[in-house]
Order: sequence, then C-alpha cells, then structure tokens
Amino acid sequence: MKIAIFGATGKTGIEVVKQALDQGHQVTVMMRDASRLPSFSKEVTIITGDFSNLDAVKTTVRGQDAVVCTLGSNELYKNSGFRAFATDKIIAAMKDGGTTRLVVMSSMGIGESWHGLPLFTKALFKLVMPAARADHEAQEKVVKESQLDWTIIRPSGLTNVPNVSTYDFGKDIKPKTSRISRANVADLILKVIDSNAHVHESLTISN
Repeated sequence: MKIAIFGATGKTGIEVVKQALDQGHQVTVMMRDASRLPSFSKEVTIITGDFSNLDAVKTTVRGQDAVVCTLGSNELYKNSGFRAFATDKIIAAMKDGGTTRLVVMSSMGIGESWHGLPLFTKALFKLVMPAARADHEAQEKVVKESQLDWTIIRPSGLTNVPNVSTYDFGKDIKPKTSRISRANVADLILKVIDSNAHVHESLTISN
C-alpha cells in the first residue's frame, strides 16, 4: 500500500514511518529539510516543501492509497492554528488528487472524549494547555467536515517505549492510565488503514 505521512520527523511520525516500511508499505513524506529524517530499513520518497506550497502537498498525496497526519506543534500556550491550517491543506490536496482515506492523530480529551478524562487531566487542559486543545478541536472540525473517509486517533499521554504491546482503544473508552506508547499509536494507525475499519469514527487509545 502507498501511504503519505505528514509529521514524519515528529517522534510519533517516525514510528509510523518505521512500522509502515517494516510492513512492506511504500512511504512518501513531505518536509523542508530532508536531512531531518533518520535512516530507515527501506527507502522513503521525500517531497521537499511545506504547507505554504499547496503544490508540494498535492504532489505528496498524489497516487497514495491513504494519508496519515501526525502533525504536532511546539506551541503549548499559544494557539498557532497550525494543526487546523495544515490539515485543511492536506484535505484540499486529497480532494484534488482523489485520495479519500485519511487518518489523523489528535489527542485524548478532544471532542466527546473530554467526558472520559479524569478531573486532574481536565484541570491540566483548562489551566495549562487551553491553546493546544483549541487547535486540536479546530483540526478535528476540519477533518469531520471533509467528507473524506477519515478516522481520528486520540492518544493519551505519549511515551517513547519502543515496542508494540497490548492496548485498549474505542470510541467511548475511559483510559486505565494516562499513558500510551508512540509505538502502540503507530500500530493502531496502520491497523485502521489496513483493515479500512472505523471510518468516520474517533478512537481513544490508552493502556
């Protein structure tokens, strides 16, 4: 399968690229600086560009079977609008090129999953990270209104444990812990793509 991955130099994006290649998928990424991408076991197609250049985004998604967005932002205390802006560009490029399958990483606590958060985590979002939450909410709105075959993945607190392990996921689950490894998130993203399941669903994933 041909998969385009945006956010490939982020810690979760790197894990998605690695696992996708290990599973035999062909991977295409877009980035401004190709030197930022680590070495992998197989070749990755790199499109040079950023989200100010819609043609580069279109080239990245053209001919792909699925698109993955794991974009993050360094702005925890300011809503840069980057996630929503970039995801809107991805959606426009997908519609132009005819690719319909989109999987987007958001965050636990966004949308209806807010009600499953522990009180401490709700307080953390409200007091410390309201800007980041607003950007995630705007991103999910763009995705849900896209009319594409989308799935949203909402991880709890991300960790760097390298191996895939058991995990829980679902639309209305209450997480047992506030942690999930990036390896597990990548595993679920690729399973959702491979099975073409959970279209138009938002899934929380946690240990």
